[in-house]
Amino acid sequence: MVETGTIFRVRCIDNTLQRNTLSVGRVYEVTRTHERDDYYELSGLGRFSQSRFEVVQPESTGNGETETPREARQTSRSR
Repeated sequence: MVETGTIFRVRCIDNTLQRNTLSVGRVYEVTRTHERDDYYELSGLGRFSQSRFEVVQPESTGNGETETPREARQTSRSR
């Protein structure tokens, strides 16, 4: 389960009926989850069924630790 209010990334695994909007294999940023309705709200794209995506694991920092997607985004901007 994803923490409410946390921005994270998901990879598209099914673009059926959404080929002009979603690309299989592409990573998207989720800005909001709708747990009750099983939807992800993607940054700038709208709402899509959670079954079309897999959550991307936190990125490795290179020293054996992992970062959350938000930490990875913030640190990549500061590097």
